[in-house]
Amino acid sequence: MPASRLSLLTCCFLVLFGIGLGPVIPEAFAKKDKDNRYNRHVDQQNGDLMQWWQSLPPSERQMLHDRHEIFQNLPQNQQEQLRQRWHKYRQLPPEDRQKLQKKFQRWQDMDPKDRDRLRGTYRKFSDLPPRDQERLKEELYQLRNLPPEEKEHRRQKLYKKYFTD
Repeated sequence: MPASRLSLLTCCFLVLFGIGLGPVIPEAFAKKDKDNRYNRHVDQQNGDLMQWWQSLPPSERQMLHDRHEIFQNLPQNQQEQLRQRWHKYRQLPPEDRQKLQKKFQRWQDMDPKDRDRLRGTYRKFSDLPPRDQERLKEELYQLRNLPPEEKEHRRQKLYKKYFTD
């Protein structure tokens, strides 16, 4: 789940990054384009982008602007990681993107305490050796069709088994 949230944040960062680079990119390539087709295309894209930007409510524009500043202040390697994740997200089929968006929405609607608990569990899970991660996934998958009480009881047992604090 945190990966889907990060993907969505990455999307926002990259949109802002693109907005910030919008005027720079055409200037950089203008010399290479002898017949000016590229410039006309970029002008059209920038016009569409500006129209989109102007259509956003002020609060969303401010939020995107703030996220762009955060992105700009990240170390270069983190910026590159976010760019790569954005690229991978854009390469996903629409159905997979829709699934990620639904998961993100479920995450957003979740109680903040539950989100914090899940973040902590995910951190612990990512610290497990890969073999234990796979085994835990398999064991959790087996709990899917159990009645709620039994499922919770076994989930707690698995938690104690894998995450001894």
